[in-house]
Amino acid sequence: YNLSQRLDVPTRQILDSKGAIPTKTASDAKIAIQEMAEYSQKWHNETSSKARSTETSDGLAAIQAQLKNLGREIKKVNEKVYATLVGCELYKGPHYTKDYPHKEEGKTLEEAYYIQFGPPYQPEG
Repeated sequence: YNLSQRLDVPTRQILDSKGAIPTKTASDAKIAIQEMAEYSQKWHNETSSKARSTETSDGLAAIQAQLKNLGREIKKVNEKVYATLVGCELYKGPHYTKDYPHKEEGKTLEEAYYIQFGPPYQPEG
């Protein structure tokens, strides 16, 4: 029987690329098949490591993006904390003086206070 007739087409093509295995001696055929197996394994390992390398790079990029976003969020929180600690020089509110609406913007200080804190307390009576 002919070995190559029992193999599927892709396998036959692989074997044929190294020569006609059935015409080789058993020892030469074994060496040829071992060489093909080693080449196939080496090729598989190289493509696998490239895929792992790409996955690692993508993972690092995602982590870097998350750290950058986290840094932005921390900066926002720090600004709010600082605004609360320093506060408005005019009314001591939890905002910067520069952020407080001034009269030149068309609002009186009373209107600005109302916008910021709501209506003043008026006891019923």
